[in-house]
Amino acid sequence: METNKPARFTKLDGLRGLLSIIVALNHSFLILAIPNYANVWGQNIFLYTDLQSKLQQLLMMLGNGGVAVTMFFVLSGLVMGQSLLKISPKINEVFGFYVKRMTRLYPAYLFLILFSAIYMRLGFVYRTYPEASSWFHWWMNFEMTIQEFLRNALFVSISLGGITWTLRVIVIASFIFPLFSFLTRKTSWWTDLIITFLLMWLSFTYLNIPGFRDLRYLYMFFLGLILPKFKVFFEKIPNWIMIASLPLCLFVLFDFRFQTEEYLGGLGESIVSWFYVGVMAYGTLVKIFNFLDAKILEFYGKISYSLYLIHFSVLYIIAKMMFDFLPGVSLSQNYLLVHSVLFVVSLTLATGLSVLINKYIENPSISLANKISEKIKR
Repeated sequence: METNKPARFTKLDGLRGLLSIIVALNHSFLILAIPNYANVWGQNIFLYTDLQSKLQQLLMMLGNGGVAVTMFFVLSGLVMGQSLLKISPKINEVFGFYVKRMTRLYPAYLFLILFSAIYMRLGFVYRTYPEASSWFHWWMNFEMTIQEFLRNALFVSISLGGITWTLRVIVIASFIFPLFSFLTRKTSWWTDLIITFLLMWLSFTYLNIPGFRDLRYLYMFFLGLILPKFKVFFEKIPNWIMIASLPLCLFVLFDFRFQTEEYLGGLGESIVSWFYVGVMAYGTLVKIFNFLDAKILEFYGKISYSLYLIHFSVLYIIAKMMFDFLPGVSLSQNYLLVHSVLFVVSLTLATGLSVLINKYIENPSISLANKISEKIKR
């Protein structure tokens, strides 16, 4: 099996866009407390009986944020691996990679912190609401002080929303990744699989650190890193295998974690994600993913990082306004309609804001990152 040279995978751009929408859908359907179910997304689907709850559960399965995060991690591993192919183990080149990576990620994240800090300092008062879910009440339950601002800016705290913890995971993985990349240049594909299984085992043992779960996801990034070594394998996968395996793969992706638990579900999702991402990147016989080339998904792919960062804050503000200004309305009895409206409104507003962040913060930071990295490597 051969290693691929750095390439642009167009379907993966569309996949990023789809995943960012899935995360937004997931969060939008977690706002209200569903009657009789305090922890709605952790319930077995067969416990639901009426049409509204069945549709709610179906949309939450399709908007499975856990799957989206798993695929984002696998994709990040592939992208970082391709980027690291361009550098040698020299200290200045590795340092240049770190600077480029942080310059790429940090400015948009800093905007999110400033956005949240300004919002919380402009008369924000934390409240609990009878019809809000326990998940909604987890967030913003702190005072935005300078100390807390700095803690979030340095990734010591991840109190600003439902996605900031994943960015800290990505940052930690980014600093470890050059070691992984240089190691896999000297290993065979079967050795890489052994390392993957070792990382999986470690995620449930020594990397299972109470209060610090970030290292448990390293194997997902490693799976993305080794994908190019299996290019020939993915090129030769026939259509019938994809069609035959689709029902089981979809079950693992969208329902397995509901039937098990978060980390075991993530393990199954990461294996299926590795398979699907490999097919999307290198498959030549399978056409079922052509929908990822759609212009709308390409558009969301371009703004996916900005949307991923900002959508939760937009959703939280809209939901809090809803609870504050509609205290007498029975929202939880019509949770499917309310969640659907929250999704459409928050996604629309977050999309517009993401376009601006992408244009004026993210793209300039990418250009700056490339320039700084080139100067450091000289």
